[in-house]
Amino acid sequence: MKIQELQNENHDHLSFQMIEIDHKPVYDFTSIHRHDYFEIILFENGGIGSQLIDFKEYPIREKSLYVVMPNQVHLMKRKREENGIIIQFTKEFLQASLLPVQSDFVKMLRKNPCTQLDSENFDLLYNGFTQLKELYFSEGEYKMHQIRHLFAYVFFQILGTLPNKAESSKLDALVDRFIDLAESNFKQTRLVADYAKMLNVSLSKLNGELKEKMGKTPLQIIHELLVLEIKSMLLAEDLTHKEISYQLNFDSQSSYSRFVQKHLGCKPSDLKEQLLNIHP
Repeated sequence: MKIQELQNENHDHLSFQMIEIDHKPVYDFTSIHRHDYFEIILFENGGIGSQLIDFKEYPIREKSLYVVMPNQVHLMKRKREENGIIIQFTKEFLQASLLPVQSDFVKMLRKNPCTQLDSENFDLLYNGFTQLKELYFSEGEYKMHQIRHLFAYVFFQILGTLPNKAESSKLDALVDRFIDLAESNFKQTRLVADYAKMLNVSLSKLNGELKEKMGKTPLQIIHELLVLEIKSMLLAEDLTHKEISYQLNFDSQSSYSRFVQKHLGCKPSDLKEQLLNIHP
C-alpha cells in the first residue's frame, strides 16, 4: 500500500501526509495491508480497539503512540471513540528533512511499535502533531519547507519519548550489520557462510556474537524473517504458495512445504485458514 499521490497543494513530492482520525475508518477494517512508508499514530482516546503490527496485537490505549515501519503488515481495528492524529511519510521525506538520517533513529522507531505516554509527553507530542497538522492544511509559498523543518523538530520530540533507545556500540556493530544484511538479502540467500563472507568475519565469530547479544543464531534470525514474509505475502498480498515459494527462492515446492511444516507447524494448504482464525 502506497501513500496516494494526492493532486492538491497539501501533497509534497517527497510524500508526506497528515490524517486526523475521526469517526470515519482510515483503513479497510477487513483487510490486512502492507506499508511502504512510515506511519506514526498518536491516540488521544483509547478503548477496546487494537493495532496489528507484523502479526502482533497492541491494544489502543489513551495517550498512546504507535509506529509502523515500511514493509510491515498493519491493521487498525479502531472503535468510534478512539481518536488521534496520524503522520505518514516516506524514507525520502525523512532523509530530506533530517539530513543525514542516522541508522539509530530508524532502529529506535522499530524497537518501539507501541508506547504508553505520560501526560507530559503526550501533551508535548499532541501540541507538535497539532501544529504540524495545521501547517499541512494551510496555504503558503514556503509551506513545504516549513513542514520539513517542523517535522524534524517533532520527530526528535518523538524519539525523546521512546523508552527503548538504540544507542550503538562497537560491540553491537557486527550484530547490527548482520541484521541489516539479512533483512535486505534473506530472500536471495539463507547460507550463514555467505553473510560471514559479506561481513568479512569468520563463521564462528558471527555465530558467537549473535548468540551472545541476541540469544539466537544467524540462521534462526533468517528463518524468522522468512516466516514473517510468508505470512505477510499470504495475507497482505494474497499470493499463492507457489508464487511465494518462487519469490522467496526455495529450491522446490517440496522444500518450501517442509519449511512451512517445520516452522509454522502445519501444511501450506492449512496455513491461510489458521492465520485467518487468529487474525480474522
